Amino acid sequence: MVLKTLWPTFAKDSFAIMVPTSIWIIVVYSSSFESGWFSFLCSGPIGFFLLLTSTAYGEKRFASMTLLGIFLSGILSICSGIYALRP
Repeated sequence: MVLKTLWPTFAKDSFAIMVPTSIWIIVVYSSSFESGWFSFLCSGPIGFFLLLTSTAYGEKRFASMTLLGIFLSGILSICSGIYALRP
């Protein structure tokens, strides 16, 4: 008998959004806001593989929330990059 753990929808959605964006938060917290652009080099591929895994298991809502997390991480990284390149 296999026990299947059912997560509440809010917890799964929060996890899917926070995995890519938490990498940006950690980089900015440990160094500076200007170096936050560099975090997308890690959060992009991690989010992509999380997206592939959720798609393989048929979790469409989790996959769409992961895309939202990747998008938010990209926006935050672009903001950091623009701030770093200011005159």
